[in-house]
Amino acid sequence: MPILHIQDIFSQFQYYQSLYLDILHNPELYYQPVLDAHIHFSIVSEEKIYLGDLLQLWLGDKWTEHQVKVLSDVNQGLWTQLNECWHNSLFLFAIERKGLFAKTSALAWSTEEQQVKEITLEQALPYYCHYLSLERPKRFS
Repeated sequence: MPILHIQDIFSQFQYYQSLYLDILHNPELYYQPVLDAHIHFSIVSEEKIYLGDLLQLWLGDKWTEHQVKVLSDVNQGLWTQLNECWHNSLFLFAIERKGLFAKTSALAWSTEEQQVKEITLEQALPYYCHYLSLERPKRFS
């Protein structure tokens, strides 16, 4: 299976959106590897993230700019309006927290700048929990 690059996914994002349900149910499509897509949560886990994982996280608004802002605002004691209109321009694809007291960093594709950006996240656990909650098709042996 060819390894996808994050910029290639976003250059054809509408195509992947149109195939979303097919990708979710087809292991061959779901488990396409994406270069540098992973989650490393301290000593607990180091996992590769596949195309199907990313699509679920992005289209479910879990690893997007909106989620980063909501978690940041809640952490600072601010409440956002649920009916507030938002625009996602950052789509996370790699999250790393290398120690219990280390800062969490993430790699995200910026649709506005058309490039990968590194950002710091206030919390890692919500992103890890979103990742763990994904439903995946069974892999062929």
